[in-house]
Amino acid sequence: MARSRSTSTLTGMRTTYGVVWRAGAQPLARGKLELLPLVVRLDGLSGSDPVALEIPYDELEDVRTGRTAADRLNGHPTLVLQQRDREPVVIAAVAQSGVVAELTQHLAKLALD
Repeated sequence: MARSRSTSTLTGMRTTYGVVWRAGAQPLARGKLELLPLVVRLDGLSGSDPVALEIPYDELEDVRTGRTAADRLNGHPTLVLQQRDREPVVIAAVAQSGVVAELTQHLAKLALD
């Protein structure tokens, strides 16, 4: 049942975004964020190494816009995804204004479904 709610929430919105991110203390990565029916998928490179991360919506404890200095990436506001028992994943949009707010809103809905 969660799948149909998540899929309907995604209808009518973009589902792929250019982003940079950091998972906990890991090095900064760059690539794309995809909103899939059951997970947020981050796929790209950290330096020259391929990196991928999938975060199930039902494992998100908190979805928020990071506004503090500690939450920012290169001075930009971020989307902060907090999973249960894991370090947060901090995500910033590349070249698209307003994406952080859009993603925060949609992911908060998906996490509650």
